[in-house]
Amino acid sequence: MINFLFISLEESFFIIIIAIIIFGPKKIPYIAREIGEGIRFLKSAKNKIKNEIRKNNIIDNIIDKNRKKEKK
Repeated sequence: MINFLFISLEESFFIIIIAIIIFGPKKIPYIAREIGEGIRFLKSAKNKIKNEIRKNNIIDNIIDKNRKKEKK
Protein backbone atom coordinates (compact mmCIF):
# COMPACT_ATOMS: atom_id res chain seq x y z
CA MET A 1 0.00 0.00 0.00
CA ILE A 2 1.26 3.48 -0.85
CA ASN A 3 1.44 5.95 2.01
CA PHE A 4 0.73 9.52 1.01
CA LEU A 5 2.99 11.85 2.97
CA PHE A 6 3.81 8.98 5.34
CA ILE A 7 0.21 8.87 6.59
CA SER A 8 -1.55 5.54 6.91
CA LEU A 9 -5.08 4.92 5.66
CA GLU A 10 -6.48 4.99 9.19
CA GLU A 11 -4.81 8.31 9.94
CA SER A 12 -6.15 9.76 6.68
CA PHE A 13 -9.71 8.79 7.64
CA PHE A 14 -9.21 10.27 11.09
CA ILE A 15 -8.03 13.57 9.60
CA ILE A 16 -11.00 13.66 7.21
CA ILE A 17 -13.46 13.01 10.04
CA ILE A 18 -11.89 15.77 12.18
CA ALA A 19 -12.07 18.17 9.20
CA ILE A 20 -15.75 17.38 8.69
CA ILE A 21 -16.45 17.93 12.40
CA ILE A 22 -14.56 21.24 12.47
CA PHE A 23 -15.66 22.76 9.15
CA GLY A 24 -18.88 20.90 8.39
CA PRO A 25 -19.65 18.92 5.26
CA LYS A 26 -20.81 21.98 3.30
CA LYS A 27 -17.50 23.86 3.60
CA ILE A 28 -15.17 20.97 2.72
CA PRO A 29 -15.63 21.31 -1.10
CA TYR A 30 -15.07 25.08 -0.86
CA ILE A 31 -11.90 24.60 1.16
CA ALA A 32 -10.63 21.93 -1.25
CA ARG A 33 -11.33 24.24 -4.21
CA GLU A 34 -9.44 27.12 -2.56
CA ILE A 35 -6.48 24.85 -1.80
CA GLY A 36 -6.50 23.70 -5.44
CA GLU A 37 -6.49 27.29 -6.69
CA GLY A 38 -3.61 28.10 -4.36
CA ILE A 39 -1.59 25.13 -5.62
CA ARG A 40 -2.29 26.12 -9.26
CA PHE A 41 -1.19 29.69 -8.51
CA LEU A 42 2.06 28.48 -6.92
CA LYS A 43 2.78 26.14 -9.86
CA SER A 44 2.13 28.97 -12.30
CA ALA A 45 4.44 31.31 -10.38
CA LYS A 46 7.12 28.60 -10.25
CA ASN A 47 6.90 28.07 -14.00
CA LYS A 48 7.10 31.81 -14.68
CA ILE A 49 10.21 32.09 -12.50
CA LYS A 50 11.82 29.08 -14.21
CA ASN A 51 11.11 30.53 -17.65
CA GLU A 52 12.53 33.90 -16.65
CA ILE A 53 15.70 32.29 -15.30
CA ARG A 54 16.10 30.19 -18.44
CA LYS A 55 15.52 33.22 -20.65
CA ASN A 56 18.12 35.22 -18.73
CA ASN A 57 20.62 32.36 -18.87
CA ILE A 58 20.15 32.08 -22.64
CA ILE A 59 20.61 35.82 -23.05
CA ASP A 60 23.70 35.74 -20.82
CA ASN A 61 25.16 32.86 -22.85
CA ILE A 62 24.56 34.72 -26.12
CA ILE A 63 26.19 37.87 -24.72
CA ASP A 64 29.19 35.85 -23.45
CA LYS A 65 29.62 34.19 -26.86
CA ASN A 66 29.48 37.56 -28.61
CA ARG A 67 32.07 39.01 -26.23
CA LYS A 68 34.40 36.06 -26.84
CA LYS A 69 34.05 36.52 -30.61
CA GLU A 70 34.80 40.25 -30.31
CA LYS A 71 37.95 39.60 -28.26
CA LYS A 72 39.35 37.28 -30.90
